Amino acid sequence: MAVTGTGQLGDSRLEVLAAEFEYIVGRNYIYSQSPISYVPAGGVMSGGQGYSSLRIPFYNRLLPANTTRSELTDISPVQLVDSQVTINPSLYGNSVQLSLKVQKESANDVFQIAAKLVAENAAESVDYVARTAAIGGRGFELANGTVRTGVSDPLTPGMLYNAAGYLASAPKLDGGMNTQTVGQGLAAVMRNAVIADLAENSSIILLGQYRDGSPETVLMGEVGAHMSGIRLIVSDYAKIFHGAGSSFGTASSAETLANAVSAGASTIEVSSVLDGVASGYVCLGTIETTANGETVNVETIWVASSGVGIAISGGAPNGGLVYDHSSDAAVTAHRQVHAVVVMGAKALMKIHDAEIGANPQLLPPKVDGLLDQWDSAQWRWFGGYGIRAQNGLYRLEVASNRQVLGI
Repeated sequence: MAVTGTGQLGDSRLEVLAAEFEYIVGRNYIYSQSPISYVPAGGVMSGGQGYSSLRIPFYNRLLPANTTRSELTDISPVQLVDSQVTINPSLYGNSVQLSLKVQKESANDVFQIAAKLVAENAAESVDYVARTAAIGGRGFELANGTVRTGVSDPLTPGMLYNAAGYLASAPKLDGGMNTQTVGQGLAAVMRNAVIADLAENSSIILLGQYRDGSPETVLMGEVGAHMSGIRLIVSDYAKIFHGAGSSFGTASSAETLANAVSAGASTIEVSSVLDGVASGYVCLGTIETTANGETVNVETIWVASSGVGIAISGGAPNGGLVYDHSSDAAVTAHRQVHAVVVMGAKALMKIHDAEIGANPQLLPPKVDGLLDQWDSAQWRWFGGYGIRAQNGLYRLEVASNRQVLGI
Protein backbone atom coordinates (compact mmCIF):
# COMPACT_ATOMS: atom_id res chain seq x y z
CA MET A 1 0.00 0.00 0.00
CA ALA A 2 1.43 3.39 -0.99
CA VAL A 3 1.60 5.95 1.80
CA THR A 4 1.51 9.70 1.17
CA GLY A 5 3.09 12.32 3.37
CA THR A 6 0.69 14.54 5.28
CA GLY A 7 1.01 16.99 8.12
CA GLN A 8 4.41 16.94 9.75
CA LEU A 9 5.57 13.62 8.19
CA GLY A 10 7.47 13.00 4.96
CA ASP A 11 6.96 10.11 2.55
CA SER A 12 10.29 8.41 3.29
CA ARG A 13 9.66 8.51 7.00
CA LEU A 14 6.23 6.99 6.54
CA GLU A 15 7.74 4.11 4.58
CA VAL A 16 10.11 3.43 7.48
CA LEU A 17 7.25 3.52 9.98
CA ALA A 18 5.21 1.10 7.81
CA ALA A 19 8.13 -1.35 7.65
CA GLU A 20 8.62 -1.14 11.42
CA PHE A 21 4.89 -1.74 11.92
CA GLU A 22 4.97 -4.96 9.91
CA TYR A 23 8.06 -6.18 11.77
CA ILE A 24 6.70 -5.42 15.24
CA VAL A 25 3.28 -6.99 14.58
CA GLY A 26 4.75 -10.30 13.41
CA ARG A 27 7.19 -10.48 16.30
CA ASN A 28 4.46 -10.08 18.92
CA TYR A 29 2.08 -12.85 17.85
CA ILE A 30 1.74 -15.79 20.25
CA TYR A 31 -1.68 -17.43 19.93
CA SER A 32 -1.98 -16.06 16.39
CA GLN A 33 1.30 -17.44 15.08
CA SER A 34 1.70 -20.21 12.55
CA PRO A 35 1.44 -23.19 12.76
CA ILE A 36 -0.79 -22.83 15.85
CA SER A 37 -3.29 -20.86 13.77
CA TYR A 38 -3.99 -21.19 10.06
CA VAL A 39 -6.32 -19.83 7.37
CA PRO A 40 -8.70 -22.57 6.10
CA ALA A 41 -10.02 -22.86 2.56
CA GLY A 42 -12.47 -20.02 1.98
CA GLY A 43 -11.07 -18.08 4.94
CA VAL A 44 -10.04 -15.03 2.88
CA MET A 45 -12.88 -12.61 2.21
CA SER A 46 -12.73 -10.59 -1.01
CA GLY A 47 -14.83 -7.74 -2.38
CA GLY A 48 -18.37 -8.82 -3.27
CA GLN A 49 -17.80 -12.27 -1.82
CA GLY A 50 -17.87 -11.54 1.91
CA TYR A 51 -20.07 -13.00 4.63
CA SER A 52 -21.25 -12.22 8.14
CA SER A 53 -20.20 -15.68 9.32
CA LEU A 54 -18.17 -18.51 7.82
CA ARG A 55 -19.19 -22.13 8.37
CA ILE A 56 -16.28 -24.48 7.78
CA PRO A 57 -17.18 -28.17 7.30
CA PHE A 58 -15.14 -31.15 8.48
CA TYR A 59 -15.92 -34.65 7.23
CA ASN A 60 -15.77 -37.70 9.46
CA ARG A 61 -13.91 -40.76 8.29
CA LEU A 62 -15.86 -43.80 7.12
CA LEU A 63 -16.21 -46.66 9.57
CA PRO A 64 -14.43 -49.95 8.68
CA ALA A 65 -16.39 -52.17 6.32
CA ASN A 66 -15.34 -55.48 7.83
CA THR A 67 -18.44 -57.57 7.10
CA THR A 68 -18.74 -59.91 4.13
CA ARG A 69 -20.79 -58.68 1.19
CA SER A 70 -23.48 -60.59 -0.69
CA GLU A 71 -22.83 -61.74 -4.20
CA LEU A 72 -26.57 -61.48 -4.98
CA THR A 73 -27.61 -58.06 -3.72
CA ASP A 74 -25.95 -54.70 -4.04
CA ILE A 75 -24.52 -52.84 -1.06
CA SER A 76 -26.23 -49.80 0.44
CA PRO A 77 -24.13 -46.64 0.16
CA VAL A 78 -23.42 -44.60 3.26
CA GLN A 79 -23.51 -40.85 3.59
CA LEU A 80 -20.58 -38.62 4.40
CA VAL A 81 -21.08 -37.14 7.86
CA ASP A 82 -19.78 -33.64 8.50
CA SER A 83 -19.59 -31.13 11.32
CA GLN A 84 -19.17 -27.37 11.08
CA VAL A 85 -17.22 -24.63 12.82
CA THR A 86 -18.66 -21.10 12.59
CA ILE A 87 -16.46 -17.98 12.79
CA ASN A 88 -17.92 -14.46 12.85
CA PRO A 89 -15.49 -11.78 11.54
CA SER A 90 -15.50 -8.27 13.01
CA LEU A 91 -13.66 -4.97 12.59
CA TYR A 92 -10.93 -4.10 15.10
CA GLY A 93 -8.74 -1.00 15.27
CA ASN A 94 -7.32 1.89 17.26
CA SER A 95 -5.95 5.40 16.71
CA VAL A 96 -3.60 7.84 18.44
CA GLN A 97 -3.69 11.60 17.81
CA LEU A 98 -0.77 13.98 18.43
CA SER A 99 -0.79 17.76 18.23
CA LEU A 100 1.80 19.86 16.41
CA LYS A 101 2.62 21.58 19.72
CA VAL A 102 3.40 18.28 21.45
CA GLN A 103 5.59 17.11 18.57
CA LYS A 104 7.54 20.35 18.34
CA GLU A 105 8.11 20.79 22.07
CA SER A 106 9.05 17.22 22.91
CA ALA A 107 12.72 16.29 23.31
CA ASN A 108 11.92 12.90 21.73
CA ASP A 109 10.35 11.94 18.43
CA VAL A 110 6.85 11.53 19.81
CA PHE A 111 5.30 10.30 16.58
CA GLN A 112 7.87 7.54 16.25
CA ILE A 113 7.15 6.51 19.84
CA ALA A 114 3.41 6.58 19.08
CA ALA A 115 3.91 4.51 15.92
CA LYS A 116 5.76 1.84 17.89
CA LEU A 117 3.02 1.75 20.52
CA VAL A 118 0.35 1.55 17.80
CA ALA A 119 2.12 -1.45 16.24
CA GLU A 120 2.38 -3.21 19.60
CA ASN A 121 -1.27 -2.43 20.28
CA ALA A 122 -2.31 -3.89 16.91
CA ALA A 123 -0.44 -7.14 17.54
CA GLU A 124 -1.68 -7.45 21.12
CA SER A 125 -5.28 -6.70 20.17
CA VAL A 126 -5.45 -9.28 17.38
CA ASP A 127 -3.63 -11.82 19.53
CA TYR A 128 -6.21 -11.21 22.28
CA VAL A 129 -8.94 -12.15 19.78
CA ALA A 130 -7.11 -15.42 19.14
CA ARG A 131 -6.52 -15.87 22.89
CA THR A 132 -10.23 -15.49 23.64
CA ALA A 133 -10.92 -18.36 21.26
CA ALA A 134 -8.07 -20.49 22.64
CA ILE A 135 -9.11 -20.29 26.29
CA GLY A 136 -12.70 -21.16 25.39
CA GLY A 137 -11.92 -24.83 24.75
CA ARG A 138 -13.94 -27.53 26.47
CA GLY A 139 -11.01 -29.61 27.67
CA PHE A 140 -9.48 -28.31 30.89
CA GLU A 141 -8.00 -29.31 34.24
CA LEU A 142 -7.94 -27.41 37.55
CA ALA A 143 -4.97 -27.59 39.91
CA ASN A 144 -6.21 -28.68 43.36
CA GLY A 145 -9.75 -27.61 42.96
CA THR A 146 -13.11 -28.56 41.52
CA VAL A 147 -13.87 -24.93 40.73
CA ARG A 148 -11.64 -22.04 39.69
CA THR A 149 -12.01 -20.31 43.06
CA GLY A 150 -10.34 -23.33 44.71
CA VAL A 151 -7.21 -23.35 42.54
CA SER A 152 -4.07 -23.02 44.70
CA ASP A 153 -1.36 -25.34 43.27
CA PRO A 154 1.27 -24.59 40.59
CA LEU A 155 1.73 -26.37 37.27
CA THR A 156 3.35 -29.82 37.39
CA PRO A 157 4.86 -32.08 34.69
CA GLY A 158 2.06 -34.54 35.39
CA MET A 159 -0.52 -32.00 34.26
CA LEU A 160 1.44 -31.47 31.05
CA TYR A 161 1.39 -35.26 30.51
CA ASN A 162 -2.38 -35.17 30.99
CA ALA A 163 -2.63 -32.48 28.32
CA ALA A 164 -0.40 -34.47 25.97
CA GLY A 165 -2.61 -37.52 26.39
CA TYR A 166 -5.74 -35.51 25.63
CA LEU A 167 -4.09 -34.05 22.52
CA ALA A 168 -2.62 -37.32 21.23
CA SER A 169 -4.65 -37.17 18.01
CA ALA A 170 -4.15 -33.44 17.36
CA PRO A 171 -2.01 -32.26 14.41
CA LYS A 172 1.59 -31.85 15.55
CA LEU A 173 3.70 -28.73 15.16
CA ASP A 174 6.41 -30.65 13.35
CA GLY A 175 4.08 -32.17 10.78
CA GLY A 176 1.51 -34.88 10.32
CA MET A 177 -1.13 -36.59 12.39
CA ASN A 178 -0.38 -39.16 15.08
CA THR A 179 3.38 -38.79 15.20
CA GLN A 180 5.04 -41.59 17.17
CA THR A 181 6.13 -39.39 20.05
CA VAL A 182 4.62 -36.37 21.73
CA GLY A 183 8.04 -34.65 21.70
CA GLN A 184 8.30 -31.59 19.46
CA GLY A 185 4.62 -31.85 18.71
CA LEU A 186 2.81 -29.53 21.13
CA ALA A 187 3.22 -26.10 22.72
CA ALA A 188 2.05 -24.56 26.00
CA VAL A 189 1.62 -20.78 26.40
CA MET A 190 2.33 -19.43 29.88
CA ARG A 191 3.82 -16.58 31.92
CA ASN A 192 7.36 -16.42 33.34
CA ALA A 193 5.99 -17.11 36.81
CA VAL A 194 4.71 -20.52 35.68
CA ILE A 195 8.02 -21.38 34.01
CA ALA A 196 9.75 -20.60 37.32
CA ASP A 197 7.44 -23.04 39.13
CA LEU A 198 8.38 -25.79 36.68
CA ALA A 199 12.10 -25.03 36.93
CA GLU A 200 12.00 -25.32 40.71
CA ASN A 201 10.36 -28.72 40.77
CA SER A 202 11.43 -30.63 37.67
CA SER A 203 13.92 -31.02 34.85
CA ILE A 204 13.58 -28.98 31.67
CA ILE A 205 15.03 -30.25 28.38
CA LEU A 206 16.96 -27.57 26.48
CA LEU A 207 16.36 -26.57 22.87
CA GLY A 208 19.50 -28.20 21.50
CA GLN A 209 18.40 -31.57 22.88
CA TYR A 210 15.04 -31.71 21.11
CA ARG A 211 15.33 -29.43 18.11
CA ASP A 212 17.38 -31.79 15.89
CA GLY A 213 14.33 -33.60 14.58
CA SER A 214 12.74 -30.43 13.14
CA PRO A 215 15.16 -27.50 13.24
CA GLU A 216 12.84 -25.29 11.21
CA THR A 217 10.11 -25.35 13.88
CA VAL A 218 10.90 -22.72 16.50
CA LEU A 219 7.93 -20.74 17.76
CA MET A 220 7.71 -17.08 18.73
CA GLY A 221 8.17 -16.83 22.50
CA GLU A 222 9.74 -20.29 22.78
CA VAL A 223 12.22 -20.26 25.67
CA GLY A 224 14.41 -23.01 24.26
CA ALA A 225 13.08 -25.69 26.59
CA HIS A 226 10.39 -28.29 26.79
CA MET A 227 8.90 -30.64 29.34
CA SER A 228 6.72 -33.73 29.07
CA GLY A 229 7.24 -33.44 25.31
CA ILE A 230 5.67 -29.95 25.19
CA ARG A 231 7.43 -26.79 24.04
CA LEU A 232 7.29 -23.98 26.60
CA ILE A 233 6.14 -20.64 25.14
CA VAL A 234 6.53 -17.63 27.45
CA SER A 235 4.55 -14.47 26.84
CA ASP A 236 3.12 -11.53 28.73
CA TYR A 237 0.01 -12.12 26.60
CA ALA A 238 -0.63 -15.49 28.27
CA LYS A 239 -4.02 -15.46 29.95
CA ILE A 240 -4.40 -14.83 33.70
CA PHE A 241 -7.73 -14.88 35.54
CA HIS A 242 -6.93 -12.14 38.05
CA GLY A 243 -8.07 -12.74 41.63
CA ALA A 244 -10.03 -15.84 40.60
CA GLY A 245 -8.22 -18.43 42.75
CA SER A 246 -8.17 -19.26 46.44
CA SER A 247 -7.51 -16.60 49.09
CA PHE A 248 -4.06 -15.88 50.50
CA GLY A 249 -3.88 -17.64 53.87
CA THR A 250 -6.24 -15.82 56.23
CA ALA A 251 -6.74 -12.91 53.84
CA SER A 252 -10.41 -12.48 53.03
CA SER A 253 -10.42 -8.88 51.91
CA ALA A 254 -13.40 -7.87 49.83
CA GLU A 255 -13.39 -4.09 49.90
CA THR A 256 -13.98 -1.41 47.27
CA LEU A 257 -12.25 1.80 46.28
CA ALA A 258 -13.47 4.88 48.14
CA ASN A 259 -12.56 7.17 45.24
CA ALA A 260 -12.06 6.74 41.52
CA VAL A 261 -8.44 6.50 40.31
CA SER A 262 -6.76 7.06 36.95
CA ALA A 263 -4.22 5.01 35.04
CA GLY A 264 -0.72 5.73 36.34
CA ALA A 265 -1.91 6.46 39.90
CA SER A 266 0.48 5.29 42.64
CA THR A 267 -1.94 5.51 45.58
CA ILE A 268 -5.47 4.26 46.20
CA GLU A 269 -8.02 4.84 48.96
CA VAL A 270 -10.21 1.91 50.02
CA SER A 271 -13.55 1.93 51.79
CA SER A 272 -12.12 0.25 54.92
CA VAL A 273 -8.96 -1.45 56.14
CA LEU A 274 -8.02 -4.53 54.12
CA ASP A 275 -8.70 -7.55 56.29
CA GLY A 276 -5.76 -9.97 56.57
CA VAL A 277 -3.49 -7.99 54.26
CA ALA A 278 -0.45 -6.25 55.78
CA SER A 279 1.40 -5.83 52.51
CA GLY A 280 1.25 -7.91 49.35
CA TYR A 281 -0.68 -8.55 46.17
CA VAL A 282 -4.35 -7.74 45.69
CA CYS A 283 -6.67 -7.71 42.71
CA LEU A 284 -8.24 -4.42 41.66
CA GLY A 285 -11.37 -4.74 39.55
CA THR A 286 -13.97 -7.41 38.84
CA ILE A 287 -12.76 -10.91 39.79
CA GLU A 288 -12.39 -12.98 36.67
CA THR A 289 -14.80 -15.87 36.95
CA THR A 290 -14.93 -16.03 33.14
CA ALA A 291 -12.54 -15.00 30.38
CA ASN A 292 -13.34 -11.31 30.75
CA GLY A 293 -9.79 -9.96 30.78
CA GLU A 294 -10.10 -8.61 27.26
CA THR A 295 -13.01 -6.28 28.09
CA VAL A 296 -12.94 -5.64 31.85
CA ASN A 297 -10.46 -3.37 33.63
CA VAL A 298 -8.91 -5.76 36.14
CA GLU A 299 -5.30 -5.90 37.30
CA THR A 300 -3.05 -7.14 40.10
CA ILE A 301 -1.21 -4.59 42.26
CA TRP A 302 1.12 -4.57 45.27
CA VAL A 303 -0.10 -2.70 48.34
CA ALA A 304 2.39 -1.40 50.88
CA SER A 305 -0.01 -1.56 53.85
CA SER A 306 -3.53 -2.50 54.89
CA GLY A 307 -4.63 1.03 55.74
CA VAL A 308 -7.33 3.08 54.08
CA GLY A 309 -4.92 5.26 52.07
CA ILE A 310 -2.39 2.93 50.45
CA ALA A 311 0.73 3.39 48.33
CA ILE A 312 0.77 0.83 45.52
CA SER A 313 2.91 -0.59 42.75
CA GLY A 314 1.37 -1.70 39.47
CA GLY A 315 2.14 -2.81 35.95
CA ALA A 316 2.11 0.59 34.21
CA PRO A 317 5.39 1.99 32.79
CA ASN A 318 5.63 4.40 35.74
CA GLY A 319 4.94 1.63 38.27
CA GLY A 320 1.34 2.74 38.82
CA LEU A 321 -2.07 1.46 37.76
CA VAL A 322 -2.62 0.19 34.21
CA TYR A 323 -6.31 1.16 34.06
CA ASP A 324 -8.76 3.77 35.26
CA HIS A 325 -11.04 2.41 38.00
CA SER A 326 -14.35 3.72 39.34
CA SER A 327 -15.06 4.30 43.03
CA ASP A 328 -16.93 1.00 43.36
CA ALA A 329 -14.10 -1.18 41.96
CA ALA A 330 -13.51 -4.31 44.07
CA VAL A 331 -10.27 -4.86 46.01
CA THR A 332 -9.72 -8.54 46.84
CA ALA A 333 -6.89 -10.78 48.07
CA HIS A 334 -7.01 -13.97 46.04
CA ARG A 335 -4.53 -15.88 43.92
CA GLN A 336 -4.22 -15.42 40.20
CA VAL A 337 -5.23 -18.39 38.06
CA HIS A 338 -3.01 -18.94 35.01
CA ALA A 339 -4.72 -20.40 31.96
CA VAL A 340 -1.93 -22.47 30.37
CA VAL A 341 -3.24 -23.46 26.95
CA VAL A 342 -1.56 -26.52 25.40
CA MET A 343 -2.03 -26.74 21.63
CA GLY A 344 -0.89 -28.52 18.52
CA ALA A 345 -0.70 -27.24 14.96
CA LYS A 346 -3.88 -25.79 13.42
CA ALA A 347 -5.55 -25.51 16.82
CA LEU A 348 -7.12 -22.21 15.76
CA MET A 349 -8.65 -21.17 12.45
CA LYS A 350 -8.30 -17.60 11.23
CA ILE A 351 -10.37 -15.72 8.66
CA HIS A 352 -9.58 -12.25 7.34
CA ASP A 353 -10.35 -9.67 4.68
CA ALA A 354 -8.26 -9.93 1.51
CA GLU A 355 -7.71 -6.17 1.07
CA ILE A 356 -6.76 -5.40 4.67
CA GLY A 357 -4.71 -8.58 4.96
CA ALA A 358 -3.99 -11.43 7.34
CA ASN A 359 -2.29 -8.99 9.75
CA PRO A 360 -3.42 -5.58 11.01
CA GLN A 361 -3.09 -2.80 8.45
CA LEU A 362 -1.32 0.48 9.24
CA LEU A 363 -3.35 3.28 7.69
CA PRO A 364 -1.71 6.45 6.31
CA PRO A 365 -1.48 9.10 9.05
CA LYS A 366 -4.28 11.64 8.81
CA VAL A 367 -3.97 15.36 9.40
CA ASP A 368 -6.82 17.38 10.88
CA GLY A 369 -7.56 20.97 11.87
CA LEU A 370 -7.55 24.18 9.84
CA LEU A 371 -3.91 24.63 10.77
CA ASP A 372 -3.01 21.00 10.05
CA GLN A 373 -2.10 20.81 13.72
CA TRP A 374 -3.10 17.22 14.50
CA ASP A 375 -1.46 14.05 13.18
CA SER A 376 -2.91 10.62 13.86
CA ALA A 377 -1.63 7.05 13.55
CA GLN A 378 -4.15 4.23 13.24
CA TRP A 379 -4.54 0.56 12.39
CA ARG A 380 -7.41 -1.72 11.46
CA TRP A 381 -8.08 -5.43 10.97
CA PHE A 382 -11.16 -7.32 9.85
CA GLY A 383 -11.33 -10.98 10.74
CA GLY A 384 -11.87 -13.53 13.46
CA TYR A 385 -10.67 -16.76 15.08
CA GLY A 386 -12.29 -20.03 16.03
CA ILE A 387 -11.34 -23.43 17.48
CA ARG A 388 -10.76 -25.99 14.72
CA ALA A 389 -11.57 -29.01 16.91
CA GLN A 390 -12.11 -29.36 20.65
CA ASN A 391 -9.50 -32.14 20.81
CA GLY A 392 -6.84 -29.76 19.50
CA LEU A 393 -6.25 -27.73 22.68
CA TYR A 394 -6.34 -28.27 26.44
CA ARG A 395 -6.40 -25.65 29.20
CA LEU A 396 -4.57 -26.10 32.51
CA GLU A 397 -5.77 -23.66 35.18
CA VAL A 398 -3.06 -23.33 37.82
CA ALA A 399 -1.84 -21.01 40.54
CA SER A 400 1.78 -19.90 40.91
CA ASN A 401 4.23 -19.43 43.74
CA ARG A 402 4.64 -15.88 42.39
CA GLN A 403 2.05 -13.27 41.50
CA VAL A 404 2.32 -11.12 38.39
CA LEU A 405 1.93 -7.35 38.53
CA GLY A 406 -0.34 -5.72 36.01
CA ILE A 407 -2.60 -7.47 33.53
